[in-house]
Amino acid sequence: MIHGTIFPVKTSRAPRRGQALPAEPPIRDGAIVIEDDIIQAVGPTKDIVAQYPGVHAVWDAKGCAVLPGFVDCHTHLPFAAWRADEYRLRLAGKRYEEIAHARGGIVRSSQQLRQTPSDHVTSFVRALAGEMLMTGTTTMEMKSGYGLSVRDELRQLRLIQTLRKQVKQRIVSTGLFLHAPPPETSRSLWIDQVMHQLWPAAYDEGLLDAVDAFVEEGAFTPSEVRSLLVQASQHQLLTRLHADQLSRMGGTKMGLDLAVRGLDHLDYLAAEDLERLASSGTVAVLLPAATYSMKQTVRPPAREIIDAGGAVAIATDFNPGTAPISSIPLTMSLAVHLFDLTPEEALSAVTINAAYVLGLDQQIGSLEVGKQADVLILDTDELAMIPYRAGHNPVARVMVRGQWVVGEKGLGGV
Repeated sequence: MIHGTIFPVKTSRAPRRGQALPAEPPIRDGAIVIEDDIIQAVGPTKDIVAQYPGVHAVWDAKGCAVLPGFVDCHTHLPFAAWRADEYRLRLAGKRYEEIAHARGGIVRSSQQLRQTPSDHVTSFVRALAGEMLMTGTTTMEMKSGYGLSVRDELRQLRLIQTLRKQVKQRIVSTGLFLHAPPPETSRSLWIDQVMHQLWPAAYDEGLLDAVDAFVEEGAFTPSEVRSLLVQASQHQLLTRLHADQLSRMGGTKMGLDLAVRGLDHLDYLAAEDLERLASSGTVAVLLPAATYSMKQTVRPPAREIIDAGGAVAIATDFNPGTAPISSIPLTMSLAVHLFDLTPEEALSAVTINAAYVLGLDQQIGSLEVGKQADVLILDTDELAMIPYRAGHNPVARVMVRGQWVVGEKGLGGV
């Protein structure tokens, strides 16, 4: 049993949206019972003690917040190296598009990945996953998209399968096959290879949980990615779409037409698309670390989406170019300060709503009976301390699948 200030983030139906996005008030003197890695009971301590009088293993987190594990539903792991020199170029005034045109950006990460032995890649990413675990990430998405060839995209997806066995977190695998046109292959030929070689091979090998694409100037158009998303959906895979990050190209409209699970970025979201998004089953996945790192003055209309009744998730977009930030607590702080979310809205956005984006809301994302015991204990019982103390890691202890993986094995007795 864990005793403390419980933030259950429970919901009758995910995702939480609109006025229901903030989590319900915490249980100030609450407790959770866990057996066989599964949550058995959540409620006021007096009720739980009466219901389970024989419980002996008690972790006392009095004065601390007890949260669901954080779910990072948008990362670009695995990658092989950093791109700090490109960061310096952006500081000097170079635009991301200029750097990408000069074979930086995605193409640079592709070259780094190809040149790095697989065991070095997995060692590098294991260390990053450990860093993320320390700040409370218990589930994460990983993507392909830095392969830019049939062979190397499949290699990246296979590296994800290897990492699933090597890290503590649950991993969801996404094929971002239409991320950028390969410099050595014509655009039309690459799309043909994706549709007739890469995507079928990845599916047949069981490497995919979801499929994603990037609609943007310099990347792909809605008409170029549509067939891939349709086929993935027909094969019961989740579909995602990067849209409206740097310009407005119609990606959001197409994504809503296809009922994708998540529309990601949305910095340039149009008013007419906002209204459709808010009334749809699609979640707006907002990535404040990218907005911050790229010093973008145009920002997604997060407050308007929420106020219109929409569903919002928050993720790191962790990548070596435009969002080299792995911490969900820091990302929550950025969401509060840049996008005007409340701390309670940000909590729902990185737990139950992010779990919904990954198709895992029935298993994780809240502290509810029957769900997997992914639990965080903070060093405070005040949720606002997360965005208030930006840069501080508030996560004192982390439980994954009912086992403490960060922090002491015992916290004392009630």
